[in-house]
Amino acid sequence: MKLSELGETGLLKRIETSLQTVDKGVFIGIGDDAAGVRFANGTDLLITTDLLAEGIHFDLRYTPFYKLGAKALLVNISDIAAMGGIPRYALIAIAVPQCLKVEDIDELYRGIKNTSASYKISIIGGDTSASKSGLMINITLLGEAQRGYVIKRSSAKKGDKIFVTGTLGDSSAGLELLKKGKRNGYLIQRHLLPAPRVKEGIFLSKNRLAAAMIDISDGVATDLNHICEQSSVGATIYEDKIPISKGLKKAKLKKRPLDYALSGGEDYELLFTVRERNIKKICDAISKGRLSAAMIGEITEKKKGIFLIDSRGRQRPLLATGFEHFKS
Repeated sequence: MKLSELGETGLLKRIETSLQTVDKGVFIGIGDDAAGVRFANGTDLLITTDLLAEGIHFDLRYTPFYKLGAKALLVNISDIAAMGGIPRYALIAIAVPQCLKVEDIDELYRGIKNTSASYKISIIGGDTSASKSGLMINITLLGEAQRGYVIKRSSAKKGDKIFVTGTLGDSSAGLELLKKGKRNGYLIQRHLLPAPRVKEGIFLSKNRLAAAMIDISDGVATDLNHICEQSSVGATIYEDKIPISKGLKKAKLKKRPLDYALSGGEDYELLFTVRERNIKKICDAISKGRLSAAMIGEITEKKKGIFLIDSRGRQRPLLATGFEHFKS
């Protein structure tokens, strides 16, 4: 069936039927001018939004609609995780070219639905539009955190140690493999279906272990620069401490694994800083398997700048080299 046959009203009813709200906190769901959600006292509301545009963020030649829908929600979940919050409610807006099939949109929403179920997120509304310039998906996600426990980018201080969760560079390497025609494998899965670190973010927030935090969406070099800029500090990280997966080390790609780890985006791991007094607690959590993270450097004075120390002890500036919109 073509979308032109179903029409906007038919599509909306189809979407509404597939996304039933089950959370008791929702007192106005899909179908009104706005959704209504009641939050319990003592919590902070977190709101984030991300737009994915065809040709910029994804290519339908190698991106299945199901995984695209899932990823569109996952990247928003990662933003909430980066502040130590719990994702709760989402609104989905899409602009759709007429050439797409209804079944394609069904798959897109199936990916969103199953992901929302996995993270106990309620879909409470959204919007649809035609598009003359490719498929676009915009998701607004609401989350909550215990009042006073939200972790910001701007709270790093000199002497903090710098940690990252997981491994870095996998997603950008996976994208390169997709462009080469490969369709399966660990690195490709890391690109198409990232795993936001919600549990880790909540653990760090609940135990007040992270001073500043950000998710790695643009590459560790760029996102560390964001923390340093907003906290008015410098930083030093060490090449031999950057966690790189076995899959990335073995892959035959254009660049060194380190280049993907530093500048590759869309890993959606957490980059966070830790006060000296909390280092032992963090290391204990890592050794006991409660937290998957590695220490990669330390926060310094702003005047010292942001540097990478290589395996020979040589120092070079760590420039924000990740993806940036509106630059060729």
